[in-house]
Amino acid sequence: MKLVRSVLEIALATLVVGVLLLALAAQAAPLAGYGLFAVRSASMAPSIKVGDLVIEQHVDPTTIQVGDVISLATGTGATVTHRVATVTPNDSGPVFTTKGDANASPDPVATWSSQVRGRVAWDVPLLGFILAMATMPTGLLALFSIGATLLTAIWLLDEGEARREDKALAELARERGIAQRVAP
Repeated sequence: MKLVRSVLEIALATLVVGVLLLALAAQAAPLAGYGLFAVRSASMAPSIKVGDLVIEQHVDPTTIQVGDVISLATGTGATVTHRVATVTPNDSGPVFTTKGDANASPDPVATWSSQVRGRVAWDVPLLGFILAMATMPTGLLALFSIGATLLTAIWLLDEGEARREDKALAELARERGIAQRVAP
């Protein structure tokens, strides 16, 4: 039971510390010239999968080359992360044609340098799921529920252990009490 309790405590501590560190990183990243995004589509699979955390670095759009993976702001306010297929020079800055690795054809609309949020520096598998959960009310509720479940399991294990100890002490006292009555 102590092993199970230790595993539950480690899981709870990992959940709490992980969520707090991710939230802190999401808030601090823009100050350091980075952005964090949760990948929500499979357009970049297999190189970047749904649920990955994308860490982009803000760069000068003139440094972006064919083959770079960039994040761009769309007219709808969404952020898209795709690979640069072509770079066309323009008086107002380079214009990019992008394409998701899993898509058959390039994106239908060109990307102006002003739309570029940054170049993908890293992606961390599965961590985007936690970031996505932390940004939605239902996701926060789920994270709190997971934490509460772990706390409840630890509490139940502690209660069970305390009852076993009480029962063992009562049994020991009963045996000693009986032994004392028999001996003169």
